[in-house]
Amino acid sequence: MIRFFSRGKLVASMISLSLLSACSGSFDAALPDIFNPNKVVLPCPAVSVLPNADTITVFQEGPGRDLVDVEYEGIIAPVSGECFYENDDTELVVELILRIGAIKGPAAKSQTHTFPFFVAIADSSRRILTKKVLQSPVEVAEGRRRGAVQEEIVQRIPLPTNRDGRDYTIVLGLQLTKEELEYNRNKVN
Repeated sequence: MIRFFSRGKLVASMISLSLLSACSGSFDAALPDIFNPNKVVLPCPAVSVLPNADTITVFQEGPGRDLVDVEYEGIIAPVSGECFYENDDTELVVELILRIGAIKGPAAKSQTHTFPFFVAIADSSRRILTKKVLQSPVEVAEGRRRGAVQEEIVQRIPLPTNRDGRDYTIVLGLQLTKEELEYNRNKVN
């Protein structure tokens, strides 16, 4: 079960989780393997959550945008991850675990809400190379307001010569509509 905090504590928690989730690639240089000093351990890509795509507020249909109109609020956060190189270091495999949490609002009509989220890979020029949009149903137990699920994601990145994990960033977020993104941008922090 995920715990939800005030917006300030939530942002601090998200930053902490993001820092913890950056695979083994948090070092700027490749490191020697302590069991085999002649072998270099290659770094993982950075993992980040796209600003303003870390939360979502789902309102019931209609013009109302007050607290009583909220069906669900959701959040996405990376929890952990690791990477390894395959095929003579020509392919990078990244395994991520993310958590999607939900708070049931007063206008909710069911115990489950499906949250669309994305996983994208960007190169060092911030150009998106690939993006997958996935769906994650989150169930809130009867009599409760909060629920969460963990999603396990595997990303495979082909590596051109002289490239490694430092040359890529994995970007996560909730797949928002234009209106949902605008709502997030206009929220009071």
